[in-house]
Amino acid sequence: MEGRQRKRSVVWSYFSPTTPGNAMCSICHKDVRHCNNTSNLFKHLKSTHPFTYQEAERRNDANQKMLLKTSLLPSVPQIKCPSAPRKTVKKFKSDPDKLPKAGHITESLIKMIVSDLTPVSIVENAGFRHFVKVLDPSYHIPDKKSLVEEEIPQLYEKVQTTLKQSLEYASSVVLTTDMWTSNTNESYLTVWGHFVDQNWKMETCNLLTAPLAPQHTADDISELLLEVSNDWGIATKVHAVVTNNKANMISAVKKCQWEHVMCFAHTLNSVVKDAIKADAELTPTLEKCCEIVAFFHQCRKASDMLKEVQRQLQMPEEKLIKAVETRWTSVLDMLKKLSDQQQAVVTALCLSGKSALCLTEEEWSTISQTIKALKPFDEATQEVLGEQLVTVSKVLPLVWLLQKATTSAGLHNRLASMLATQCKQHFQNLEHNFTIEASTILDPRFKSLVFIDARNVEIIKSKLISEMQSLCSFDGQTTSSEQSVFIKSTDGLLEVKSSTANTEHNSGSCSTSNTGLWQEFDISIVASRDRQTATTNPHNEMSRYMEERLIPRSEDPLLWWKNNAEMYPLLSKVAKKYLGTVGTSVPAERLLSEDGETVNQKRSWLEPENINMLLFLNSNLHLE
Repeated sequence: MEGRQRKRSVVWSYFSPTTPGNAMCSICHKDVRHCNNTSNLFKHLKSTHPFTYQEAERRNDANQKMLLKTSLLPSVPQIKCPSAPRKTVKKFKSDPDKLPKAGHITESLIKMIVSDLTPVSIVENAGFRHFVKVLDPSYHIPDKKSLVEEEIPQLYEKVQTTLKQSLEYASSVVLTTDMWTSNTNESYLTVWGHFVDQNWKMETCNLLTAPLAPQHTADDISELLLEVSNDWGIATKVHAVVTNNKANMISAVKKCQWEHVMCFAHTLNSVVKDAIKADAELTPTLEKCCEIVAFFHQCRKASDMLKEVQRQLQMPEEKLIKAVETRWTSVLDMLKKLSDQQQAVVTALCLSGKSALCLTEEEWSTISQTIKALKPFDEATQEVLGEQLVTVSKVLPLVWLLQKATTSAGLHNRLASMLATQCKQHFQNLEHNFTIEASTILDPRFKSLVFIDARNVEIIKSKLISEMQSLCSFDGQTTSSEQSVFIKSTDGLLEVKSSTANTEHNSGSCSTSNTGLWQEFDISIVASRDRQTATTNPHNEMSRYMEERLIPRSEDPLLWWKNNAEMYPLLSKVAKKYLGTVGTSVPAERLLSEDGETVNQKRSWLEPENINMLLFLNSNLHLE
């Protein structure tokens, strides 16, 4: 009877007997004394797990109602009748973990953890466990250990296999990389790969996140880059690496014998920061603006006063923006917000007794001039950070536009003049980076339009033609074999030494008769044309491409090449290589800014290889 009572009570769904008179809570794993009844067990749920207690109460009430209905049913006399002998059916206890539904739930749980960068320890949280039990009481939530040691590694291997297959089809790969520091002051290096796939879509993938020695030497970085490229089988496909302009990064790429491409966003940041620093008259105004913003952020009374003034003036109730030293765009955002809220800010300062912080007319004029000078650089930064279209081909046009804008505005704007000077210093060698030059020429939106030196354009075209010619040799001797099948006989006439298939193909393409008086002449024409293919096709393709009209700037250059690849079979392969180069490593850093938060106190127990799996899946889960 005692055993049946325990089975009948719903409270045993949350406890398991340990020793006589004791049971362990399956939620918090605490031993609870039950004295052969369930009162203490319910009391434990009520005091420690209130959500679970409410669920147990509902289930208990439902069971009581069911028992009451059963007891009220009229009894039916049992009638024995002959029946066929029963077959023995082997009974088995279903394991929820083996059910297909349970597998899908576990997989979805893992995807939630890696997509949202949620701590794996969530599976131990009482609220989460209660939530899952309400959704599916039969589902057994895996523990943290099994997730980290079994489930997540299995998904990692699955996605890794898919990514390797994609990289096998990639003709060339560009790497971006940068360092970041966790909350525990450990240094990590994340490496990303970028390539244009078979459908002419730009693909970006996380290849590795690994701990880095505190010294951050070029040797350490280059060793890691080579290790990553070898592990993924792309060492011979990497043709460029995009990083910031720090000496150790540039040196590391050169040690790997790859071409280094400067991160355009980093360079823009240096241009603006150096120009602002060089403008001695601007610095006091910026410091005063920072004081104003800090006052409203730190004083609740002043903040409320600003909101009240904004309401009375029927202005948007917006907070002032604080500038961050590492991001010049935040300086621009701060100045724009102050300018937009000028009347409200001045009124609130006066009412708060802080008239000394009010800006003078000259300082407000300086703010206005600064906003005008920085606006083109803000537009350029946002343009490059777009991740859908090719970005490296926009670098030269954007630099050309920035230099033009700052030069014209510099006549009446002190900061614009300094920005023009910094542009010349930081971008003076830009037209000597072949990857950037080639990508610009091969972008049907720009081609040679922004090149200052026409002779440089011819040099770039010549190098691209050489690459196409090397592709002819590398792709096999198809063209040359077609040439060699036609040889001269002793009487000076052409003799056909090719296979029937080749002869049919060549003669068919000439739409001539295969017999009769003209046969030898027609074959000689085909042979002459095939001999020209290996030497003139690259030149012809380049000439025809350069004569094509420019497409609108809003259109996707990759889509243009996809639609025209058959017309330019050689040049399209070269275009896929160079247009697959990103112009900045900042999109990678955008996630890296979250990575530092990933390794916080709740995740500090993670080993480096687990951090790598978590961030790898976070970026590449769409490949699964």
